[in-house]
Amino acid sequence: MLSERLQLKLYLEPNEHFELEALVPVFHRFIRDHVLKELLIDVVDYSHVPDGPGVVLIGHAADFYVGALDGAFGLVYSRKRGGPGPEGRLPDALRRLINAARLLEQEAGLGLRFRSNELSLRLTDRLRAPNDEATFSSTHAEAEALFSRVYGSPVTIERAPVSNEKEPLGLRIKATSAPSLEALLEKLGGPPEAAS
Repeated sequence: MLSERLQLKLYLEPNEHFELEALVPVFHRFIRDHVLKELLIDVVDYSHVPDGPGVVLIGHAADFYVGALDGAFGLVYSRKRGGPGPEGRLPDALRRLINAARLLEQEAGLGLRFRSNELSLRLTDRLRAPNDEATFSSTHAEAEALFSRVYGSPVTIERAPVSNEKEPLGLRIKATSAPSLEALLEKLGGPPEAAS
């Protein structure tokens, strides 16, 4: 992966009873109890912002958002710095995203369910990963290899539409199968032990 900074999103199943504010104490507990094995710093509630980041769990190397940044609710893992080398960046991000989604699904009272067969990927480092055909081609090949292996079935990868060329490169990934989050995490080597 060319970009050290990336965002990977898993979409939520619709739930009319879920309220974003319910995540605030959950994310505070994630910090207090070191649930995600990452250096987590704070929780910010942007639930009042339409199509905004929602509730954000801020970390040193990465943030977790539950919101509707692209118009659809989901969980976003946003790597800001650090992490493994280029070959390990996308698998590490997917592993951390799936683990966080699995833990949120297990939270009593939230009632969250994620669509395991649909994701989006954005490369937010436009210097190292410009939104051009060369970056799309290399990112497409890497994403197709990883997701086909993890899902054990073919995947469809499309370039996300953008309103101008200054926006980061985005991809939409859809798998023909919808394995459980536990099965996906097992294929990725299990829950992360510590932030890399």
